[in-house]
Amino acid sequence: MDENYKNIRRAVRAEIRENSSLIESLKRFADNDAVFYPGYGNLGDGLIALGTLDLFADLGWDPKRIQGRHKEAFSGYTHIVMGGSGGWVKGMWETYLEQTIAFLQNGGQLLILPTSFSGFGSEFVPYADQVTIFCREQRSYDELLRQGMPESQIFVCPDMAFYTKEEHFSDLEIDGQYPVLQIFRLDEEGGRKTPPRDSVDLPLLFNDIQWSTVEQCVKPLRAVAGLMSQFECVETDRLHMAALAALIGRTVKLEPSSYFKIKAIFDYTLHRFPTVTFEDRTSDYTLAEQGGRAEVQLLRDTVKRINLDRQAEWEQRTTVLRQNDALLSRLEKLQSKLTEISEEKKKAVKKQTDFTNHINHLEREISRKDREFDQVRQELEKIQSSRLHRVGEKYYSIFRLPVFGFVLRMVRKVVVR
Repeated sequence: MDENYKNIRRAVRAEIRENSSLIESLKRFADNDAVFYPGYGNLGDGLIALGTLDLFADLGWDPKRIQGRHKEAFSGYTHIVMGGSGGWVKGMWETYLEQTIAFLQNGGQLLILPTSFSGFGSEFVPYADQVTIFCREQRSYDELLRQGMPESQIFVCPDMAFYTKEEHFSDLEIDGQYPVLQIFRLDEEGGRKTPPRDSVDLPLLFNDIQWSTVEQCVKPLRAVAGLMSQFECVETDRLHMAALAALIGRTVKLEPSSYFKIKAIFDYTLHRFPTVTFEDRTSDYTLAEQGGRAEVQLLRDTVKRINLDRQAEWEQRTTVLRQNDALLSRLEKLQSKLTEISEEKKKAVKKQTDFTNHINHLEREISRKDREFDQVRQELEKIQSSRLHRVGEKYYSIFRLPVFGFVLRMVRKVVVR
């Protein structure tokens, strides 16, 4: 196995890590307590998410994730980092448009990681100073410029799938034992009406998932990478199956899908891998058929969004009902507490009244005693002011004289006998 792909893989990874516009934007959003909105999709989107989360880990940032895709999903946030994807194709993939525009209308700041854009761009122009966009290839960048986005707000950077750490798949980089694994699309982006009989559209085994954690991404990706490692060559029109195969050293023969992204990303990044080739191929579908497929997909997405909005509304109603129940329960507890406090207050008032009555009683008793004391004092004063009392005092004063008093005491004893 030619191991030159490892050097290319490291070089592309370093290019992402050294993209100053990307790193500075992420740090600026992190400083503003930004949250991360992981994209929905199939296993290819899981590979994008894995590379994104690996970069966050290298930056020492673990942002809160926004879950769900209903139109109110972004409400309550001021700064959002949106994961890269291919979900901005007008007439086919318009998954994030409604909630994104609502978020920007409310003054939010948005950072979109490397993504492809087809037909979109003018929608962001009124909010250009609130949006920083990274394209994963030159054509999307040119499209956004053409739509009116200022150069200061758009940049180019390789797809985040190429930032995945080697350790995730290094043990699977072995020589293949079988010749070819074919992975051709069965969805609206596919260019073949009838894929080869041996083709297996592996990413659709893990579809419509919001890829939020490293563990969630790694397990199915390793399963598919393990299968790829058994083959020498992977033929596909799946962009991220080609990227995964290139990262583990497979020979890759790449075909276009229904729009430009595969050729554009091949020209920007994948062509650097010596084992990856691109073979242009005309779609089996006429333009009218492609338009019909796009309309069907758009209708499906519309129905899905309506169902999600309805589900979100029911969830909101359920939340409100639960909040009402909680408020009623709290009100009952408060009323019970108020009753207890009222009873305690009554007891306290009664106790205070009893205490006041007791004090009044004591005051009356003191007043009565004071009157009795005054009467005794007045009688004592009368006695003390009487002539007899004064004679008695003189008598006792003589009685206390040392010599004469002794004689008087002796005489009194004789008289008493």
